[in-house]
Amino acid sequence: MKVRTLLILGIAVREAFSFWTGHPFDFEIWVRTGYWVVRGLSPYAPLPFAPGVSFANDFGNGLNPAIGYLPFWPLLLGGIYELYSGVGFGNRLAYYFLLKQPMIFADVLLAFALYVYVKRQNPDLAPKVLKLWLFSPITIIISAIWGTFDSMAMLLVMAALLAPAGRARSAWDGLAAFVKSIPVIFVLPLSYSRENRWRNFAIALGLPVLLTAIIVYLAGWPAITQQYNVVTTLLNTLQVYGFPLSLWGTWVFLHTMNLISDATFQGVIGWGVYLWIPAVTAASIAASRWFGSDTARGLVQSLLFTTLAFLLVRGQVNEQYSVYLLALLLIDAALWNPKRMRLFYAVSVVVVAAIVTNNLLLIRFVSPVYPNALQVEANLISSINELRNVLLYLEGLAFSGLNLWYLAALIKERRPRGYEL
Repeated sequence: MKVRTLLILGIAVREAFSFWTGHPFDFEIWVRTGYWVVRGLSPYAPLPFAPGVSFANDFGNGLNPAIGYLPFWPLLLGGIYELYSGVGFGNRLAYYFLLKQPMIFADVLLAFALYVYVKRQNPDLAPKVLKLWLFSPITIIISAIWGTFDSMAMLLVMAALLAPAGRARSAWDGLAAFVKSIPVIFVLPLSYSRENRWRNFAIALGLPVLLTAIIVYLAGWPAITQQYNVVTTLLNTLQVYGFPLSLWGTWVFLHTMNLISDATFQGVIGWGVYLWIPAVTAASIAASRWFGSDTARGLVQSLLFTTLAFLLVRGQVNEQYSVYLLALLLIDAALWNPKRMRLFYAVSVVVVAAIVTNNLLLIRFVSPVYPNALQVEANLISSINELRNVLLYLEGLAFSGLNLWYLAALIKERRPRGYEL
């Protein structure tokens, strides 16, 4: 089947879910953000119900959400709402459709970028890589049904991998981090070059900071001076914890089962949620020494090693974070370690299971067209809550176990001592 046909089918499958599904927490935040940004409200303050377009309140009684991302995303959401105001005919489903388009097309373009990257070295496996990404339940759920935008950030990471080492690669990574901050973990390996390493590092790290400062200033959103401001809201995202896919899920599970006291739980989690920051830094430095970034394989190994450290130590690992791992794992399996394709399938199965368990039977995703979806879900959870917690715990352990195995396998592949670049 031709590449163009596969891409069209990938788009069609996603578009079939685009206008009537959405996560009642994340996607509802996007809905509110677009509505209120065009009305002058800062997205980093609590966003109230958006008349005519909001469809759910999954934030707790009397609570309203603020967006926890750099200003690229709220700015884009505001632009989409402006477009909806002109062409949407007041139909909120048209708004949902428009909101999904950046995620859907980014996900399909990411599949194509993976295809192009693999085709350079292994043309025979490139079509398989394209099909696996386009028709994976994970990528379809995350982009077209859930409505999250990690594929947009990973697409720019792929652009960095396809770019020559130096300023271009660093700039792409900086843009990826501006879209969604997770690619900041790739700054060190993607900034590597034989010359001007510090300049490249400054570009990758400085670009999202500079763009954020410019947009916040021009938009007039409070940065640090008011109760609800950009800095405080963004910093709060560093300390989240819980199910489903983090090793910290064990600690949460023990607390849920009343096997540890509240004081002990809070005492450990209070500092533990920040461990991922030094862990990722240490992993990036180790990866640069063990694998380097001077070869395609070494660079992908470095990115994988850093990603695995992030996923293992981060306080909360949401299902959509698997996008970064699975894209890199697919490259690794297609080009250098074909036996790891089984690992790709195993990780995919675990993540799908976690999605179905955490978002019980995917019921909540029909909230845009079925207002009682959250109540139906809550009724089911109340009857199987302990079983659900056990499943989430086991799925988190399985995901972490696979990541630990992969991490150990990468360590065995490190360069011999004394290797010189």
